[in-house]
Amino acid sequence: MKKQIKIHPLFLLLVASLFYFEKNALFWDMLFSWAIQEGGYAFFCARKGMRVRRWLFTPLGIRADFMGTIPLFEEKVRSHFIGSVIGVLLSVVLFALEQKSFAMVSLFTAGVRLLPILPLEGGRAWLEILGKWKGTLRAASWLTKAGCGVGYGLCIFGVIFSILFPVAFLFLPIGLYLIYANKHEFLQIARNLYFGMLENTEKPLREVIVSGKETPMELALYLNPYEEVFFFQTNDSGVSQERVMLALFMGKDSQWVWKFTNQEEYSAKNYCFGYDDME
Repeated sequence: MKKQIKIHPLFLLLVASLFYFEKNALFWDMLFSWAIQEGGYAFFCARKGMRVRRWLFTPLGIRADFMGTIPLFEEKVRSHFIGSVIGVLLSVVLFALEQKSFAMVSLFTAGVRLLPILPLEGGRAWLEILGKWKGTLRAASWLTKAGCGVGYGLCIFGVIFSILFPVAFLFLPIGLYLIYANKHEFLQIARNLYFGMLENTEKPLREVIVSGKETPMELALYLNPYEEVFFFQTNDSGVSQERVMLALFMGKDSQWVWKFTNQEEYSAKNYCFGYDDME
């Protein structure tokens, strides 16, 4: 399959602003650093069975959009640090070659990748950590709201301070992109969660006690791709995560979720709780 290159309009605005403010050298240094860091990250992910679907050029750097996922939690968290590690190593080499300004750009872009906001790698690492602890969708809700907040802050900063320091306008496309990306990120995370839950791998079973009055969305906030989550009411009737996800996607209510709860066998792999009344 041919790899595609997608250029976000706000990337073009950032580039135009850099050239307008005569920061040509900074742009080429950033572009080279982004390419090396993301290329190394893509190479690492390719060794884990993931393939690049397309390359995205954004105000936050070059980003690879992958097909497939890394199944293990520890490996997935570590993978998000690969690009930054490569950036730090590149800066060490550049310092040794007495390319100090270039080295500082590489170090800066490596540090930006680790900021705990989506869609940066630091945000994705926290998504995995908080998601396994509190549920992927709940963590995604927190992080996307934080990302939008940072985006709005950068926009306000860029507009106000550009009156005194015109170069501050560079923060505006970055802030706008953070708002745009985080507005769309939640649905993409939900999609990835669903496919991650369908992976046929051995996962530990976690039981969650609920009242039975929660909506499918409230129950789905507990889910993550690393565990088989099973919900029990206080009267011991239970449903699997498959049934919860099905109710969520079909727009069903909580009564539908708990419709068949008179079973003696509550195995999380018992599909009578998930797919018995689709027709």
